[in-house]
Amino acid sequence: MAGIDTVHDPDIAMDPTPLLGDQDRPAAAVPARSPRRRASVHAVSVLVLVLALAITATLAVTSWSLHDDNESRLLGQRVREAGAVLEGAIPSSQTPLISGAVLMQATNANSGEFRALMTPLATGRPFVSASVWPTHAADPRPLAVVGTAPDLARAAVATRRSFLEHVVNHSGVSILDFLDESQRRLGYGVATSGSARYVVYAEVDLPRNRRSRVDSNAAFSNLDYAIYLGRAADPSRLLAASVADPRFNGRTASDIVAFGDTSLDIVMTPRGELGGSLLARLPWLIGSAGTALAIAAALLTERLARGRRHAEELAAENAMLFSEQRSVAQTLQHSLLPDQRPVFAGLDLAARYVPGVDGVDVGGDWYDVIDVDDSRVMIVVGDVSGRGLRAATVMASLRYATRAYAVQGDLPSDILTKLSRLINVERDGQFATVLCGLVDVTQHAVTFSSAGHPRPLLIADSGADFVATAVGPPVGVSGAPYRDTTVHVPHEGILLAFTDGLFERRGETIDEGLARLREAAIGHGVLDLLLDELLRALIPNGGNDDVAALAVRWCALTAT
Repeated sequence: MAGIDTVHDPDIAMDPTPLLGDQDRPAAAVPARSPRRRASVHAVSVLVLVLALAITATLAVTSWSLHDDNESRLLGQRVREAGAVLEGAIPSSQTPLISGAVLMQATNANSGEFRALMTPLATGRPFVSASVWPTHAADPRPLAVVGTAPDLARAAVATRRSFLEHVVNHSGVSILDFLDESQRRLGYGVATSGSARYVVYAEVDLPRNRRSRVDSNAAFSNLDYAIYLGRAADPSRLLAASVADPRFNGRTASDIVAFGDTSLDIVMTPRGELGGSLLARLPWLIGSAGTALAIAAALLTERLARGRRHAEELAAENAMLFSEQRSVAQTLQHSLLPDQRPVFAGLDLAARYVPGVDGVDVGGDWYDVIDVDDSRVMIVVGDVSGRGLRAATVMASLRYATRAYAVQGDLPSDILTKLSRLINVERDGQFATVLCGLVDVTQHAVTFSSAGHPRPLLIADSGADFVATAVGPPVGVSGAPYRDTTVHVPHEGILLAFTDGLFERRGETIDEGLARLREAAIGHGVLDLLLDELLRALIPNGGNDDVAALAVRWCALTAT
C-alpha cells in the first residue's frame, strides 16, 4: 500500500560462501539452507494505516454533517424565498379591491363604474367573480356582479351577514373559504372603514383536485410543496399542492405568510439534493475509498472549503451590486422628478420624494409644479401602479403629457381626461391615480380634479381637514367624467398633496392612516419643517412604498 516501505530480511538472502567441490569435503559437511521467516508488519505501517482510517472516518462524518446542515439551510432559504414571492404577489391582487371599495364608497355603489373597474380583473385572472354587497341588509344580496356568480350568494343568510359584518369591522382584506365545496374557491372582502356602506367582494378558483403543476424550468421545480390556509398544516385546509399526497416524509421546512386576516402555511420538501449530488455522495466516497483515497479526500475538502469561501465572496459582491443597483434606481427616479426646488412668485413651495426600502426597482410616484401664466401654477401628484422600468416609463409619459396640457391652458379635469387616453389598464396592465390642482395666486383659490387619488389636506390655524374633491376613476380605467372642485384657501393656510405611501400601513384601515396624517400635520407653519416632521412621524424607518409629497402656502410678493 502507499506509504508502506519495503524491508529486505537478511536472513532470507542467499549465502555468499563459495561451494566446495565434492571432492574436497564429505557430503555430510554441506551446510543446510536456512529456512525463510515470515515477514511481519512494522509498527509504522500499522500507525499509518490506523491514522489513515481515522482521518477517513473523521472526514466522512464531517462531510455528512456539513451536507445535512447545508441541505437544511438551503431548504429553509428556498421556503423563505417562496414565501417572499407569495407575499409580494398578494398585494397585487388585493390592491384593485381596495381601489374598488374606495370607488364604491365615493360613488354610492355605481354599478357602471364598478364593472368598468373590475371587468378586466374578473375574467379569470386574478378573479373569476367580483361583486358589490350592502353592509347592513337583513338578507344581503349583490348589487352588481362581474364574472361568474359568487359562491357567497349561495351561502346561508347568517353566513353572509356574519362575513359582511366581519369585513366592515376588520381593517384590510378579509378571507372567506369554500374548501368543502365541489367548486373550491377563496373569497376576498374589502371595506373602506367601519362605517362603510358597501363591501367589494371577489373570488378566485382553486384547483379542484388540490394539485398545482410546477413547470420543469420554474424556480422551485426541484421542490414539492403544499400551501395551507391558516398557521397549521391541516389537510382539510389545503389550498394547493404539487403532489397528490402532501404528507411529506423526511426533510421539510415551512414558512408563515400573512394573507388578509389570516395566514398561509407553506410546507416544502426537496425532490432531490438541493446542494448537488456530489456533496450527497461525498461521505460514501470517502468511506469506501479507505486509506488509498485519504489524500484525495483532503484535497477535495480543501476544494469544498475554497468553494464555500468563493460563495461568500460572491455573496459580498452581490450585496455590493445590490447597493449599487439601488443607488442607480434612486438616481433614475430623481432624474424623472423636478431637479430644482419649485419657485413661483407669491407661493412658498416644498416637496419631498422618499423611495421605498424594499427592492431596487424604480417606483411610479411623482410630483410636479408647472407655470401656467403670471398668476396661475399647476401642481400635480401621481402614483402609477406597480414598480420597475415599465411603471417609470408610464410615469414619465404621464408627467410630460401633463406639463404639455397644463401649458396650453387646460383645466385639471380636461388634463385627466386626456391622460386617460394615453394608458389603459386592460391593454397596458397598469393604471395611475393623479391629483391635479390649478392654483390661482391672486384669488387664493385652487381648482382640484382627482383621478382616484387621496384627497389633499388643508392645514389652517383652526386645524386640518381633507379637501372634499370629486374623485373620478384612476387614469387608465374608464368610468365617470372628471369634475373640477374649487377651494378657497385661508391666508395662512397650507395645502398638502401626497401619495398613499405616506399614510398606508399594513394591518390598519385607510381612515386610520389618514387620521394619523392629519394629527401629525397640525401645528407646523414652515413647509420644510412640516414635511420633515411628517416623514419622521409617519415613516421613521422608511416605508415599503414610495412617497411623494408637495406642500403649498401663499406668501407675500418680494419686490424686485
